[in-house]
Amino acid sequence: MADLHYREKLRKIEQAARTNEVSNGVKSFGLGCFTVGMLLFIGFLLFLAISLFINDIIFGSVITFFVAALFIFILLKLLTAPKLP
Repeated sequence: MADLHYREKLRKIEQAARTNEVSNGVKSFGLGCFTVGMLLFIGFLLFLAISLFINDIIFGSVITFFVAALFIFILLKLLTAPKLP
């Protein structure tokens, strides 16, 4: 027998997603999770760039560093945006 309580919760989530009625706390939590994930990825790229530089793979190190710098720029632009849609 289906539990109607969970069906009602799913209906509310679907309605909120359809009409963009998401609370600010949830938006902040999502942006925080995205920021932490991006920081971990940027940290990995910087570690990879330094490791490549130490092993005398200069071309790969420079490319990896520029990719990391691009992601840092994107993350800073997202965090300093006046309002996210």
